[in-house]
Amino acid sequence: MAERLRHERPAVVPGRTRLRGRGGPQFPVRSAARPQCLLPRAEFLRPPRRAAGAVAVRAAGPRRRGRVAVTYLLDTAFQDGPQVHALVIGVGGYRHLRGGSDPVRHDTIVTRQLTSPPLSALAFALWVRDELRHPVAGPGSVDVLLSPSEVKEADGQLREVEVPSADAVQRAVDRWVSRCDSHPSNVALFYFSGHGLDNGSPLLLLEDFARSRNRILDAAVNLEGLVQGMRACGAGYQYYFLDSCRERTARLSSLRDTRTLPLLDIRDGPEQRRDLMVMPATLSGGSAYADRHRVSDYTQALLDALAGRAASTRDGRWRVTSSGLYEAVYALTRTAPPVQMPGMNVHGDLVLHLLDGPPDVPLGVRCDPAAARLADVSLSAFGGPEDKRPVLELHDTVWRAVAPAGVYAVGMDFPDGHYTAPSPAGVHAFLPPDLEFTVAVERVR
Repeated sequence: MAERLRHERPAVVPGRTRLRGRGGPQFPVRSAARPQCLLPRAEFLRPPRRAAGAVAVRAAGPRRRGRVAVTYLLDTAFQDGPQVHALVIGVGGYRHLRGGSDPVRHDTIVTRQLTSPPLSALAFALWVRDELRHPVAGPGSVDVLLSPSEVKEADGQLREVEVPSADAVQRAVDRWVSRCDSHPSNVALFYFSGHGLDNGSPLLLLEDFARSRNRILDAAVNLEGLVQGMRACGAGYQYYFLDSCRERTARLSSLRDTRTLPLLDIRDGPEQRRDLMVMPATLSGGSAYADRHRVSDYTQALLDALAGRAASTRDGRWRVTSSGLYEAVYALTRTAPPVQMPGMNVHGDLVLHLLDGPPDVPLGVRCDPAAARLADVSLSAFGGPEDKRPVLELHDTVWRAVAPAGVYAVGMDFPDGHYTAPSPAGVHAFLPPDLEFTVAVERVR
């Protein structure tokens, strides 16, 4: 992952419905993630929506004075019926890289410590735990490994999440595969954020990467091997999200044979997965970007897409499908420099997430930039109450509001009389991904 020095993204400044003479700053397509502690207000321990009697946190490892070693795990235990099982890994602290607790002197290919991955991984894990609604599978487990591992809760107590070392990830994968294999309609989710390389397949670098000079990749995961090994797992729905760079370096290219961490045996057999999606943050040789101490560009785009930017409606139900998710993430990661192009390998196009109703999305109304500052713009939802009409604000040259996706009548008036617009200006279905409408205005001479 390539972390930028922290800079402020364009912000939305509240204003009146009509602005003259000057525009507000650029409206961001997605909101910037604000700095946060790894476990704000101990919300990961807040009881999630799960079956009665489910265990939220399972102790793992020895207790130490002043600290409690735990594995943060949403666990509804083994119950009848299909469930969602997620394995989430965020590696920001690397033990053997420069600045780590045990740096080495040999060439480690990558060198920097990272700040975004644990924040990004936790944000994704919280979304899965609290928001994900699969049409077939209920909540199951969310297993999280983070580095740095220590988090501070509201009561001041320090807690430790299991560190994603090679040995710990091997154990976590064994737990995850066992859970996923318990029902043919289970959902297997895998998420990784951290450093990455590419030798024809994405290589995911774990916390103790570069521990051996003679086996530089023995603490790295070959993604293709993991995905192929999961063919033997009975989970019919499998999704892999990789938030890392895919650098191809001279040192890596010089290795005739790269031995990575052997997570799973790869067995022959037919493809039985009904929906398989692998979505790395970038193509081979590319970089994934993040602002320091913030959720990464890719993960923020992924969360925005799942929350509604990838949603479509069918038979009155709003849902996110595999292909819709990729299209939304692709668009969102290319809206601000430096752009990155996510990759995708998909087999099937089934529903991953159901929404309760129309998602709140950023709506935009455009016209001649010279006229935008002189206009009064309104939106009226068909069948919606008048007191719930979206309030638009001018951002640069676009009138914007965050409102439920749907069909709106667009009104545009020019009190000063310098321009004219049709009345009503038009009717537009503001549905992802088409969330903007352009009004043709004329100047009054």
